[in-house]
Parts: sequence; C-alpha cells; structure tokens
Amino acid sequence: MPKAHYEPLSGFDTWFLYGERHEAPLHIGAAYIFEGRTQTKGGRGALGLARTIEERLHLVPRYRQKLLWAPVNLGQPVWVDDPDFDLSFHVRRAALASPGDDDRLREYVARVFARPLDLNKPLWEMTIIEGLTEGRVAVVSKVHHAMVDGISTLDIATLLLDPGPDPAKYGRPKRWKPRPAPSRGELLRQTVDRLSPAEWVKSVIRLRPQQLVAAVMQSPWAGGVQLALSWLRPGEPMFFNRPIGPHRRVHSVKVPLQSLKDIKNSFGGTVNDAVLAVIGEAISRWLYERGEAVPETLRVFAPVSVRDDSQRYQLGNLVSAMVVDVPLAPMLPKDRMNLVTTNTGDLKRSRAAVAARTLTHIANWAPATLQGLAGRAMTSQLQWSPQSIVNIVATNIPGPQFPFYTGGAELIEVWPFVSIYHSLGLNIAIVSYNGSVFFGLLADRDLVPDLADFARHLEQSVIEFRGAAVAKPTVRRRSRRATRPRQQASEQAVDLGVDDHSVVAAPNGHRGDVGTEAAAKVHDVV
Repeated sequence: MPKAHYEPLSGFDTWFLYGERHEAPLHIGAAYIFEGRTQTKGGRGALGLARTIEERLHLVPRYRQKLLWAPVNLGQPVWVDDPDFDLSFHVRRAALASPGDDDRLREYVARVFARPLDLNKPLWEMTIIEGLTEGRVAVVSKVHHAMVDGISTLDIATLLLDPGPDPAKYGRPKRWKPRPAPSRGELLRQTVDRLSPAEWVKSVIRLRPQQLVAAVMQSPWAGGVQLALSWLRPGEPMFFNRPIGPHRRVHSVKVPLQSLKDIKNSFGGTVNDAVLAVIGEAISRWLYERGEAVPETLRVFAPVSVRDDSQRYQLGNLVSAMVVDVPLAPMLPKDRMNLVTTNTGDLKRSRAAVAARTLTHIANWAPATLQGLAGRAMTSQLQWSPQSIVNIVATNIPGPQFPFYTGGAELIEVWPFVSIYHSLGLNIAIVSYNGSVFFGLLADRDLVPDLADFARHLEQSVIEFRGAAVAKPTVRRRSRRATRPRQQASEQAVDLGVDDHSVVAAPNGHRGDVGTEAAAKVHDVV
C-alpha cells in the first residue's frame, strides 16, 4: 500500500479557517486586466487562461489539495490530495453586458469577492470576464488566506504570467495521480505527538540565566510585547468601524510610482511612509466632506513580511505587522509625511515589526479547538466595547517594474484586494507594477456607500503631495471644501446582465504532478 501523504497547516494558517464567517470570508486576491489583443503570433490571450492553468498546475501541487479536518478538531487540519479534483469548478467564465465599463466591472468583482470559497474543495477560484470596453479581458483571482499570504511570492496567479509576450515552456507534465490520504485515526495519533512543546522547554532549561535574558531581549519577543501593547491602546472608531454584512463594494486608484518616490525623496522616509501619509490625507478630507468628526489619528494595521530568501517560495503565512498611528489633523504634506516617518521608524526600532516567528510558534502549540474559540471571540462584536483597536488594514506589496503577459496579452492593470473583517468595513491593498501603484479598495457595501468619493480624495492627495514635493518651499495650506450630503446605499440589487457559467479547460489527456519539489521551481515575479 502506498504511504499516506499529508501536509499539516501552521497554527497561523489554521486561524484563518476558524476565524472565517459567512459575512466575512477570509480570501484575498485581485482583478487582473489584460489587453484584448495578443502580441505574439498564435497567442491564446487571457481568454485561453484555462488551458494555461492546466499546463502549469503541476508547479503548485497545493492547488490540487483540500483540507482534511482532525477528529473533534484536536489539532490542525492537514492538506491532502483531492481525488475528485475538477479544474472546471475552479476556473469559471462570465461576460459583462454592454457597455462593459469599469463601473460595471467593479460591480461584478464585488459580487465575486462577496462569495465564500467552498471549504470542502481546493481553496481557490478564478473567473475570466469578457465583454469589457476596448476588448479587454479581466481575470478575478481568489485564494484563501490559509493557503498563501498576501505578501508571499508563490501564487498560481504569478505562475500564469510571463515576463515577455512569448509563453514560457515548462514541458509536458506527468499524468497526475492523487496520493492516498491518512485515516482519521492515523491523523489523530500524529496530531497528539506534535502537540507537546517538551523539546522546546528542555532546550530553554539548558540555557544559563544570562543567556536566557539576552535571548529574550534580542529576540522577536520584545517586538511582540510592543505590538501587543499597541493593540491595547484605545483608538476612535470611524463610521465604517461597525459590524460588517455579507455584501461588498470595490474601487481602484492608479497613480505613478514616481509620484510616491518624489514625495519620499523630498520629505524623507520610504515609499511605504508616503503611501500611509496620502491615505491619512484622503481619510481626513473624506471624513470632513461627509460631515463626520475627524479624530486625531487613523490607526493602520500594516502587515510586514518576515520571509528570508530561504523561505521565498514556501507556502503558508509568515507575516508580522505594525500598528501605525497616522495623523489626520489639517497640516502641510511635509508635516504629515514627517510624522508618519517618525512613527514607523519608532516601531521598527522597537522590533514590533519582526515578532511574527515567535507569535507563529505559539499558535502552533494551540489545539485547533481553542483556535476555533478564539476566532469566534474575535469575530463576535462585543456590545459593551466597540471595536477600536485599528481602523483599517493597509498592505503594501512591491511588484515588478516591467510588463507581464499571459498568452501574449499584456497585463495593464491590477486591482489588489484584502479581506474586510469583523468591524473593519474598509481595507486597502496596494501593489506596484510596471511604473504604477494600484490601490485596491474593498468595503462593506452598506457601511461605505460613497467609496468612489474616498477613491477621488486618494488620487487627489497623491497629486497634491507630489506637487508640494517638487514645488518651491513656499506652500499654501489647503482649504476645506464644503460638506456634501452623504450618499445612501442602494436598496435594490443591480442587474448587471451577467452570464456566469463554468468553463471546462481543454483537456489534453495529461495531468501533472512532478513532485512537491517542483513548487520551488518558479519564476521570481514579485
């Protein structure tokens, strides 16, 4: 009998499963927009993506695996090969009704992102959308946060992209055959063996007292304490910091990367500091325009990757975070940028941004039953204590500064999205690509009916910050605009005229599995 094969989830990945709710699915992803024409003879373009996936799926075996849950949730779930894997379930096709403009596309993308993934199948999905203006084709990619984190570099979407119009050649894959999964009894025995931290305790006892103190002070524990204390500081909820519902709204903003570089070159700091500063400016203007009270600070949860080069193509989540206080009071762009740079610099020096390894190890010890209870507690709104730890999540992902293609069609825009959660009714994902920076805005549809207004302020803030950065030293203070009446959420569903159906990938009689080591043999694309 062949030996059973399975791969356990980390504790951190497991949390994303138990923390999920119907109104808060924890998948991440993006909308990729391609040219309609191809730049290579015989290229299949983005409409032929299903065939491209079939040819390259063997490079990421995880995308043919599903979850196997441990008995009574004693221990983490594990990944096992799905013997019933069907590519047509994961690759779907849709067409927008005329005029197929960006507004109609956003409406459809919002509906796609509102739907949870099926936890009984491999946790990913792609929707190919045609009917856009100028012949463009959009591809909406969704993958569960438990499979791959937002700032890792290994994702099936990256494998589908080529650095030139001519598609990369990977050779014909071997016929895929699912490996047998363990029985629940065998899984339970293995889980019990992994739960004890006895070996770690023995290694600590062998340390001398002075060695132990030095190890703690110089390790991510110190950063973990700083990060935990920053979470405990009370903040001030905004109008979108209320329990979310199941419906979504999306928007996107595209700005030149050089504009943000000009800001950081003139005022100091980093491009990430410039991103946080313009977000703060846009939030401040938006709140004022809505007639909302403008608090002193915006609390931003900013994920940070702690992968080193040896872990670059490993699946799973290795992230930490900083909680950054971004000032919202009216001030000059230079002053706001300087305050953000000071705050992020203090957090980096306190080691709050490198605490993930310690926190992840703690999560590995926690039985999944306790993690399930923790997830339920964190997603339950406390009636006596409004959520006020952070206001938004803003994750910034550096990408390649040259064009990518699929089937010879150039990728021209990326709309990245990170899940909203609990009382975080608005989150922002940022990715740089080919000389531009794309802000992807995902919000609760009812809490944030005027998301387009925030997008407008965000774009205008980048323009004005960049103008201040390259202008003469004398810069006038900006003037407040008159308060506008708030927009109300639509009470009726929008008929998009969309035909949504599955598309079956063209079979060639061969399915691929070249072994798990093939997962590391991919292009460095981000």
